[in-house]
Amino acid sequence: MLVQKKTFEDFYNEIRHEFPRMYELETWVKYDWSMNGYEHSLIMSELSKEMANWVAGGQNTEAQRLMDTVERYFHEGDVPVTSIIYSDFLVTIMEEKKEVREMVKRMMGPETQKHYMNLLNLYRELDE
Repeated sequence: MLVQKKTFEDFYNEIRHEFPRMYELETWVKYDWSMNGYEHSLIMSELSKEMANWVAGGQNTEAQRLMDTVERYFHEGDVPVTSIIYSDFLVTIMEEKKEVREMVKRMMGPETQKHYMNLLNLYRELDE
């Protein structure tokens, strides 16, 4: 039996429901997240930056929960969702300051870590 993979709509609705502070972001009105377009790249980057702000502010429990969701979507998400998580959410983490980035890396599950390590062949982490 073929299992239906989760879409952007599934991911965003889950994020907005499970993380009330994410729901408050202007991202949801600024971008059209209902369609499969380039705006998903911008949305994922903003979600990643917000999570990094949580880590910088010492709110690691919420950040860990979000990283657990990202890990799960590498298994449950459809190709468009996993591609944008890979190419934008994780790349945005690479651009964070070292202290925040290293904390987030410790929160990654095995699939997320694997993809992050693959990105190191294409991108460099910020030196700070």
